Amino acid sequence: MEDKAFILEDKKIKSIIKCLSDAIGDDVKGCLRRENLNERKSNGKKFLKWDLINRNFILNFSAGNLTAEYAKRGAWNMVPLYDRDTGTIYTVMREERFKEIQRKHSIRKKAHYIDALVQSFNFDLNTEYQMSLFEEQNFSEEEIKHIVDDIIRGFAIGESTVKRYRTILFEEYNSELTAVRCCILDSSLQIVEEADWSKYIIHKESVVVDNVVDANESHTANIKLKDKAHKKAGRRKLVALKEKSKEQKV
Repeated sequence: MEDKAFILEDKKIKSIIKCLSDAIGDDVKGCLRRENLNERKSNGKKFLKWDLINRNFILNFSAGNLTAEYAKRGAWNMVPLYDRDTGTIYTVMREERFKEIQRKHSIRKKAHYIDALVQSFNFDLNTEYQMSLFEEQNFSEEEIKHIVDDIIRGFAIGESTVKRYRTILFEEYNSELTAVRCCILDSSLQIVEEADWSKYIIHKESVVVDNVVDANESHTANIKLKDKAHKKAGRRKLVALKEKSKEQKV
């Protein structure tokens, strides 16, 4: 059952969903198309997606009680959301990536930012399973504090202001958002509560025409090749006729 104190309004959830859906879909397609890059062969598409998600959050949550700010995590720039009404911080991650982090939690030597956030703000949610198997924290308080400070610095708030951490997990297929859920994790990254946000996804036709450059280029190349072959064959035929004519004169 969800903790009612930390539920977002429908309007805010829809805005988050739209930011994700647009970035994953037409924003990426449009950017690649403008630069005449083949979407299927792009090396940077998966990184570009995150730049666009970050940008959409910054543009859509620049004011109000739910705000977005850039945060540095190693070489990676991320954009968490902070709800000032409830003191809840949110981050976004692919479902597949979360499962990998969750699976390696007990053997990880360095803390992931999710480890730091749950250990700092969800420590009161420890389950019986977690208490029996993970009685000692894997990571030092100094490491945890450093990560958390880097993440919340942009919001100009103190660590004591944050009351809870939530993880927004999403799935995608063929450049379309397919599922989203918002989860509260305990210190061992087990899901304590979750809300399915998939019902807020609006499925629509892309306004960016699919890139068919490959097919056209291939077709054009074949035509050019055939034209050249015909011309070459014609020249050979002409040379052969001239040679034959010379032989007959001799």
